[in-house]
Amino acid sequence: MKFKLEKINILFHIYSVIIMKKKCAIIGCSGMAGQQFIESLQNHPWFEITGLFGSSRTGKSYKDILRYTDIKFTQNIEEMQVKKMDAFQADEFDVAFSAVPSEAAAEIETSIAHKIPVISTASYYRYFEDVPIFLPIVNAKHVDLFKIQQENRNWNGFVCPGPNCTTVGLSISLYPIYRKFGLASVHMVSMQAVSGAGYDGVTSYEILGNIIPHIPKEEEKVQKELKKIFATYINGKLNLPDFPIDAKCNRVPVLHGHTQSIFFQTQKETTMEAIQKELSEFQSETKEFNLLNCPKHPICLFSEKEPFRPQPRLELKHPESGMITFVGGLEKTDHPNGFKMTVLSHNTQVGAGRGGVLSAEFLLKKGLI
Repeated sequence: MKFKLEKINILFHIYSVIIMKKKCAIIGCSGMAGQQFIESLQNHPWFEITGLFGSSRTGKSYKDILRYTDIKFTQNIEEMQVKKMDAFQADEFDVAFSAVPSEAAAEIETSIAHKIPVISTASYYRYFEDVPIFLPIVNAKHVDLFKIQQENRNWNGFVCPGPNCTTVGLSISLYPIYRKFGLASVHMVSMQAVSGAGYDGVTSYEILGNIIPHIPKEEEKVQKELKKIFATYINGKLNLPDFPIDAKCNRVPVLHGHTQSIFFQTQKETTMEAIQKELSEFQSETKEFNLLNCPKHPICLFSEKEPFRPQPRLELKHPESGMITFVGGLEKTDHPNGFKMTVLSHNTQVGAGRGGVLSAEFLLKKGLI
């Protein structure tokens, strides 16, 4: 009898995932991350956008509040009215996708998470002990922390923050290496696209023909987040690795795509061929769930015969490339067990909105949404 009930529950969950779309609210809908949420969800078979919310220019249709976008939205989305947060009612939705600034996330996301799950691009909740920095391609095993978060805070929902966009490509490219050989040290220099700063982040006068060699708080975020993403989950707690990591982050005049020069040393002695094998054969921890936004091969590795790749203009021109991390220029260095490589990832897709949708797909399949 117990087996039959379990089977019925599983079948019902599969039915609900396939047939009954989850109602979604998009909060901070006009920014770049908010637009990426909408683009990834507007024709999604498991989710339905039923509410758009913003802080300014509310009361108008979505198409009338957008200053600029190269995304094509459905007519239904374009005509949907953008409402103020005062009108938000959590019981009208199954999940909220939040793309608000971090200073606003403390109040907004907390109030929503009391009742329903929140998928967030903001940094506010990333560093709490009971909140994973969720990148399911790498750390799907951290999913159990959401239940602990609910118990600790007496919430019906939870907050699921994704990593900083700079941390995403770094984490995905290094994780297969860390898992197999360990890491003794990591040094990274980033060349980050202007879209990572949002519409108001960098003026054209500042960035055109220029490089800005500082992005406030970015380096500290990378140092904290990489270790938390790689942490082992034991007895309800995350145990962080102890390798040192340094980062220097720069803004460059590229529209989309964060490029990184990464220098690392492995704990175990290894070879170029062994690292190439780990990178090229790496698969997401979510592969068994057949998630719509999870690439079959999360890493695209260029050989030593292609030293000029990856490049943002070449790699990121196709929509399907937005969830792939590109790795090239892998070479040995003079340091013990030392190597270097170039990494490129799409900062507003895998690094923000679409990456959040992937997290939501996984959480739905796990029965948490």
